[in-house]
Amino acid sequence: MVADDKHTAETDAQAAEATAAPKAKKPVAKTVAKPATKKSAAKAPAAPKPAAKPAAAKPAAKKTATTRPAAKAAAAKPAAAKPAAKAGTEAATKPPAKRVAAKPAAKKAVAKPVAKKMAARPATKTARKPIVKHPAVTTPGKATVIDAAGNATESIALSEALFGVTPVINTLHLAVRADQAKRRRGTASTKTRGEISGSTAKLYRQKGTGRARAGSAKSPTRTGGGTAFGPKPRSYEIKINRKMARKALAMALSDRAAAGNVFVAKGFELETPSTARLNELLVGLDIAAPVLVVTSGEPVVSKSVRNLFYAETTEVGALSTEQILRARSLVLTEKAFNALNQA
Repeated sequence: MVADDKHTAETDAQAAEATAAPKAKKPVAKTVAKPATKKSAAKAPAAPKPAAKPAAAKPAAKKTATTRPAAKAAAAKPAAAKPAAKAGTEAATKPPAKRVAAKPAAKKAVAKPVAKKMAARPATKTARKPIVKHPAVTTPGKATVIDAAGNATESIALSEALFGVTPVINTLHLAVRADQAKRRRGTASTKTRGEISGSTAKLYRQKGTGRARAGSAKSPTRTGGGTAFGPKPRSYEIKINRKMARKALAMALSDRAAAGNVFVAKGFELETPSTARLNELLVGLDIAAPVLVVTSGEPVVSKSVRNLFYAETTEVGALSTEQILRARSLVLTEKAFNALNQA
């Protein structure tokens, strides 16, 4: 019985070894059969066993896999170094920020008192603005009487109705526009397409030429044709009331009288026209130019003024608001002054 037991134990061990050996060979055969071709498997079935050993290279792949964390660690090191670089850049940029804070010092360096000194210059200009005044002009609102030699003799009061009216800009502007519009001739004229001489035939047929349709050659769109909406002779006169015109004239006279620029020449008589004689009188007065010389039926005086570039003359009956406002000083003859006060 013991021998039988030993025999059965040995057979069991051999059977276990036999079963174990095929199980170990199966994975080797499978690994060799996959990469090998059919021809190599037919020629040498046992030779691929050593080739199965390179299959152990898989752990090498694992090593490469294990080396990846090292690469990550290496990549992580520069990432850790980046904050240091940022800190370095921040540290480098901080000093310029302090320099920018120093800009107020640069603003202080701007010499503001110099600008104030520049603003003080107009004070010297204002001192030069006043025009040379005649020594006799001491009382605004009155006329200065001068003799034949140009010397001031007295000051006389002026009429309140003509020389004491408060100026109104709108009234003066309307009166000046009316004076200027009256002088326009209004003779500009152009011809329309109906006034031009020429044929009225159609230039070419309506269709088939490829060109734009055309009728008469006198069309305003063609050279030599008529003018569309061109000027025609007309009057540019602006109507204003007679009372407004007289009031505007009084306003202009009052403005010159308020500045003390009204002069009356007494005893100034000329037998023949003499520009030199009148020039001596006006230069001796030393008054502001341009000058308006007002006469009343005195052609000799009017002819003496015509060649003076800084003066003009007019009759008292033709005195206009525009002439008074264009001149800075008024010189009236004795006859003209009396006629103006009586008007």
